[in-house]
Amino acid sequence: MNNLDNSEILSDEIVSAIDLIITQIPDVVFGGSIALNAVGLLNRKVSDIDVFFPYSQSLSQNGFTQIPTTEILSDTVTDTNGNPIQRTGLKVNGIKVCAFKVGDNELQNSTVLFTRNGKVRKINIQNVNYAIQAKIAYTSKNPKHKEDLKTIDKILDELFPSY
Repeated sequence: MNNLDNSEILSDEIVSAIDLIITQIPDVVFGGSIALNAVGLLNRKVSDIDVFFPYSQSLSQNGFTQIPTTEILSDTVTDTNGNPIQRTGLKVNGIKVCAFKVGDNELQNSTVLFTRNGKVRKINIQNVNYAIQAKIAYTSKNPKHKEDLKTIDKILDELFPSY
């Protein structure tokens, strides 16, 4: 079940930020809680936006840094294998957006549709296996990830009960 149609899950402010992003970069890949809500593995409010780009692509080249923003922050984090990756954060319409430069495997995606205020939007969502792996890797940094994993486990148990 796609939870992105639900305004309690995906606020109008988040949708406005998504609109600005996909206007500038139509092929952008969304991950994190947006991807997990899109496939029904989470059913909670989205508080930020995670987007993914190839290692080989600069953020100015793909248009990310041209999105109207209030601040830009950059740092290095580690991926699920402990390798350093560049994370650039900005605020779009007051919403925190993190851009991660990743390898091709982590760019595997599917297209989903969601509707808000009568307008249908098409976005690319990251293969949720990578979103789940990231939540596992970062549970010690944010208790929200641990709660998300409990929810994901419960939903998967309901979908695939053991006999």
